[in-house]
Parts: sequence; C-alpha cells; structure tokens
Amino acid sequence: MPKKQWDEPAEKIYANLPQSHKVDLKIKLHHHGVTQAAFLRGAVKAFLQEDERFMQWFGAWKLQNSTIKSTQRHQKSDKLKQAGEELASKFGINDGELEDIFDVIAKEHPEL
Repeated sequence: MPKKQWDEPAEKIYANLPQSHKVDLKIKLHHHGVTQAAFLRGAVKAFLQEDERFMQWFGAWKLQNSTIKSTQRHQKSDKLKQAGEELASKFGINDGELEDIFDVIAKEHPEL
C-alpha cells in the first residue's frame, strides 16, 4: 500500500503504555498485517470523522475514562451534538455544503 502524502507537515504523537501492552499490541497488529502508525492513524481518522462504529465504542469508553466526571455534562454534550445533527439534517446541510459555504465566505471576505 503506498504511503499517504499529507497536505501539511505531520506531527508525532507519543503515549506511555506498559511494556507488556506495547508488546501485545505489536504482536496483534503484526498478526493482522497492520503497523502501529497505520493503526493509530486509522483510529484518529475514525474519531475525527466521527465514524459511527468508533463513536459508539468511544461513548462508552469516555464515561469510564474522561476527566469530566459529571454524567450530566456528558449527557448535555451528547444532546447538543444530537440537536446540531438534527438541525443540519432538517436544513439539508452536509459537510460538503458547509465547505462550500466557507469557500463563498472566504471569497467574499478575504480579510477574515
């Protein structure tokens, strides 16, 4: 598989793991034919693009691991996100159209 060329400079991300977890991760990824870098890029991409399957797992995971311990805050955040999605759906706005809107604004107001 060819390497992905980035439109911008790449940054490294570091995480501390117990040595046994790192070894187990490398073994499992090797078994699946995936590098650590590709795996992490895939996980980050799934999170940033809000992949439905990933976000389902993330929602459960964050309740156990978030520094925000207030369940009410998590619920409020989830409700606001859902309301935003419903509003965008109601007006038929998708990500492509949002990009187009920002392009039009940038052309009309280059100073912004």
